Amino acid sequence: MRRPLVLTALLLLSGCAPAAAQTPTPAETARAMLRQYQDDPARIDRARDLLEAHLARGGAADLPTLLALARAEFLFGEVRAKTEAEKVAAYERARDHAKRATELAPKDADAHLWYAITLGSWSQAKGLLSSALALRDLRRAVDTVLRLDPNNIEAHIMAGSIARELPLLLGGDRKEAEEHFKTAQRLDPRLTGVRIELAQLYIDMGRYAEARQQLQAVLAERAPTDRPRWTIKEVPRARKMLESIHDKP
Repeated sequence: MRRPLVLTALLLLSGCAPAAAQTPTPAETARAMLRQYQDDPARIDRARDLLEAHLARGGAADLPTLLALARAEFLFGEVRAKTEAEKVAAYERARDHAKRATELAPKDADAHLWYAITLGSWSQAKGLLSSALALRDLRRAVDTVLRLDPNNIEAHIMAGSIARELPLLLGGDRKEAEEHFKTAQRLDPRLTGVRIELAQLYIDMGRYAEARQQLQAVLAERAPTDRPRWTIKEVPRARKMLESIHDKP
């Protein structure tokens, strides 16, 4: 709709004319590309290339740029990498960008969260998560996030996963794992990834009816918080997990 001329004139006279739209930063453009990457996974490549070109031209390696690049590299490893070597390399680059972000902003919870996510993904891809040292470092990173932001949903999910996977002698605790997952679920009931993790815990504990309930809720969700991940990763995984326990009492 065209703006009435009288209103336009009044705005100009009063000095209140709308400001020209600011050009989005490379980090903002990359984040916009990644919002619906399930529709076109190649957006991940384009977002990563945009940010790398920005840095190659001498652009600022500020916190938003480093975090956007860490996410783009992480998603490349998750979705676009065609070989294990490509996956490991992408996770390693993501980890390095996130580490730089923590050094730039040591009190920023998101920086430490992305360092924890990418450290965990890289460690898992390298087969290091059976190492007590690697798990200790990952747990320290997650604890840092929760210290800075006690209601950080993703950190609660990671803390729950660590408590679930660690042997008892190394600090594993299934009750603690369930508490972390339930906390994350209370904070965001539509984040379907936490249902997947909780279902895995219930399967490990032989609580198959509860696992099925969580997995069926993943498939039934119509407004997932992270729709791209729900579409590409979580729906297929939930179906596979349900199939694996279909005959369990």
